[in-house]
Amino acid sequence: MHTRTPPVASLPDVTPASLRHTVALSLVLAAAYVVLGRLTFAVSVEYGNVTSVVFAPEGVALAFCILFGPRVALGIFLGQTILSLWSGPSLLGGAVIGLTNAAEGALGGWLFRRMAISPRFGRPRDVALFVALVFLILQPVSASGGVLVLYLLGAIPTDLIPADWAPWWIQGLQKPLPSLDLVPSAWVHWWIGNSVGQLLVAPLILAWSTPPTPGAPKGWLDIMLSAGGVVLVAALTLSGIPTHPLLLLAMTYFLLVWIGLRRGLRGITLANVLIGAAVTWAGASGAGFMSHLSVADRLSNVGFFVAAACTFSLMLFAMFEERRLLIDRLTRLASWDSLVELHNRRHFIERADREVAAAQRYGRDLVLLMLDADNFKELNDQYGHAAGDAALKMIAEACAAVARQTDVTGRIGGEEFAMLLPHATLDGGQALAERLRRQIEATPVQIATGRPFHVTVSIGIARLGRRDGLDALMRAADRALYAAKRAGRNRAALAD
Repeated sequence: MHTRTPPVASLPDVTPASLRHTVALSLVLAAAYVVLGRLTFAVSVEYGNVTSVVFAPEGVALAFCILFGPRVALGIFLGQTILSLWSGPSLLGGAVIGLTNAAEGALGGWLFRRMAISPRFGRPRDVALFVALVFLILQPVSASGGVLVLYLLGAIPTDLIPADWAPWWIQGLQKPLPSLDLVPSAWVHWWIGNSVGQLLVAPLILAWSTPPTPGAPKGWLDIMLSAGGVVLVAALTLSGIPTHPLLLLAMTYFLLVWIGLRRGLRGITLANVLIGAAVTWAGASGAGFMSHLSVADRLSNVGFFVAAACTFSLMLFAMFEERRLLIDRLTRLASWDSLVELHNRRHFIERADREVAAAQRYGRDLVLLMLDADNFKELNDQYGHAAGDAALKMIAEACAAVARQTDVTGRIGGEEFAMLLPHATLDGGQALAERLRRQIEATPVQIATGRPFHVTVSIGIARLGRRDGLDALMRAADRALYAAKRAGRNRAALAD
């Protein structure tokens, strides 16, 4: 009996260049992890046996795994291990926590792609899935593994082991969890700190790694207003001016709405990081509106404030972006011929009206070409409507190929096209028409059901007169087109 061998998925070749690239990325990630880790520990809050922070390195790690895949997880392991040793735990504890965070980062990058989340966060679905991924999947894994390691290592009675016997990888345990009573609070603070770090930093890196949002204003006044709003909110957060947290949150939301509308994803993620840094500093130092709060209340306020602001701003941006894309799509459908990918008649007339008005106002030259496929009805009867559509697409592609950037091209009828040539003389328009006619004649139309065939066009050429409007110009080009048809087709003719 013949057995069929299942196909084996081929793995990408590991070349020296790709290996060097992976090592370089991992080292960059490890360095960023350590530096940001030290900075976040500098504004940490000591609460019992737990050091609670908005842990920014987790956001960098997740962004790297999303952008470059799980191959950079080595950088997370190195960074977390070095950071743990620098902060006090043993090599064993740091290495195990590093392995846990590396596995969590690789899982996050894989799930981000698997769940088809866009790094541009252009849909509310993308934001909802990203927040759920961070809070419900990744950080429960990280917090559970990290707290378990701390508990198990903290349970080792190192004070009963002689100093000259204790191995170096056990010595130096910091903040052990001596009983199960501290495990729940440690888990919650680990979960919140890492989750907020990913929610805050990862979108910023992803936003600046993708093209900017189209249509975002570039004016300096707009940038200064946005920056001034961020500075004002940060100042109120850190100052001693009495400010109710809900009022501060409302001001932050209003500012993020403005930045989301004006500056796009890059602006809103940068504002989130700056405001989040101010709130984290206030929580760590007990400054500003948190000066009268207990340590436990400061921790909960930092986590709630930053997580709520990030989620709100990203979701709001996604709603705006989805609406903008929908409007763009509807506008394109209303102005575009989907078959040939050119302007439709209505939009061509609108553009042509503006060009004619500008040419008359400033005394510029303007030429109109109108072209029509020869014997198109017979072509449809002989080869079928699919072949006719293929011929129209080929003509449209030829028009787009010869058109200049300033020219306006559209399909204005069944097999009729028009090209408006601003700043073109009659001789220039005639030369372009002849080049277009020859290109169409020489290009075979490929069809799936038979042999390729050729199609020709007749072209009418007219120049805008001093007192002519668009209607007169189109009538003149149309008369020239039918003169070319009467003269034998497959030629260009000038208007009288």
